[in-house]
Amino acid sequence: MRHMPTITELMTAFPAHVEESTSLAEAARVMEVHHCHHVPVMNHHEVTGLLTWADIELARSPGHPASDISELTALDMCRREIPAIDLHTRLDVVLDRMVQDDFDAVLIMKGDRLAGIFTLEDAAKGFSAWLKKTYLPTDDPGCA
Repeated sequence: MRHMPTITELMTAFPAHVEESTSLAEAARVMEVHHCHHVPVMNHHEVTGLLTWADIELARSPGHPASDISELTALDMCRREIPAIDLHTRLDVVLDRMVQDDFDAVLIMKGDRLAGIFTLEDAAKGFSAWLKKTYLPTDDPGCA
């Protein structure tokens, strides 16, 4: 019998993160170095928000009150209402919630600690792997 996967099977564990006081310029550098579009914003070990690449681009847009993104911090631009999902939640429940609430990422928690992040990119990678495993023959050398 096949089992319903939990979010732990597809999430990004121990994601790169930034402190609230991190400048947006430094946060952008962290995202580039780690090849990610989302970083949790922390106050020591407590999650206070989620900063996205779109948030950084918004700060860079013409007409923004700050002339340089180094004048703003991660806390200034992060989203503060991000769903926190328990580490043992079934994957279908998480995906349904993301669609229902129009979230492109959720934070995965173990108790009150950050355990990971799950994004639409993680979902797409997982679905792609499932499609290949389900529909492509494993003995075909052209299916690498």
